[in-house]
Amino acid sequence: MSKGQIKILIIIIEALLVSGSVFSIYYFDTQKVIKHHAVKALLSFVFYVISIDLIRRVINYIYKTRRSIPYYKNDNFNYGINNISRFIIFLGLIATIFGLFGIDLKSLLTSLSIVAAAIAIITKDYITDFMIGLYFSFSKEFEINDYVQFGTQKGKVHEISMLKIKLLNDDDDLVIIPNSKIYGNDIINYTKKDIRSLSIDFQIDIQSVQSIEALENDLISALSDFDEYLERESFNLKIVELKKDYIDIKFQYILKKFDRELQSKIRRKTVRRVFNFLSEKAIQQPK
Repeated sequence: MSKGQIKILIIIIEALLVSGSVFSIYYFDTQKVIKHHAVKALLSFVFYVISIDLIRRVINYIYKTRRSIPYYKNDNFNYGINNISRFIIFLGLIATIFGLFGIDLKSLLTSLSIVAAAIAIITKDYITDFMIGLYFSFSKEFEINDYVQFGTQKGKVHEISMLKIKLLNDDDDLVIIPNSKIYGNDIINYTKKDIRSLSIDFQIDIQSVQSIEALENDLISALSDFDEYLERESFNLKIVELKKDYIDIKFQYILKKFDRELQSKIRRKTVRRVFNFLSEKAIQQPK
């Protein structure tokens, strides 16, 4: 059975459970059968969770079907719907906890407005991250699998969750960043331009550079082993900033064919080749 068929089966089971629960509520006097408030609260929460999850699955199913998205893949919209459903279930969990002790949540919040305000202040960072997460989920600034840079972190967007975003960097490390930090930083989406374009930033001692043209030619020659993967006319050596003793340089090039795994592999090898090449130049330079 495929993943798509399993998800459809889950939707059918949840729909049957919800229908059976509604039928029981309307056609049987549950007040006489279930008398303890804790049992009522737990059963209500189970019904609540199944209903929310059923709605979430149906929305995602319709969305993926209309856009011909495979059932095992999620985009920003799916993550947004999933985050909203988790938040709604969390609110239901809080109400259920109070219900287990026979406390009316509405009257409690009314009488304890000061406490509620204090809780809001304490949790404001979580609320901020959640709201920003919702914004990112439904926006098109970046999407799953986009290659981006958040501040100093660069990599592929792996997951957009309620409070954090997971980024897979060039070293295959999973970097987890709070949504608020991303929102407050510059965002560079490299995928929105030519996804095959790559660049390497480095510094070099001014004394070791005879000319920028010679350095560019040397770097291009050092990468000759990768000719079959790189556009030869795409090499570009750009001076980012000129200092007293060193230069900030950006070396850019374009892959002939986009392949994420191949891209990471070539980048790692390219960085090592550039580093070794510049190290050899520094050693050869007379002191």
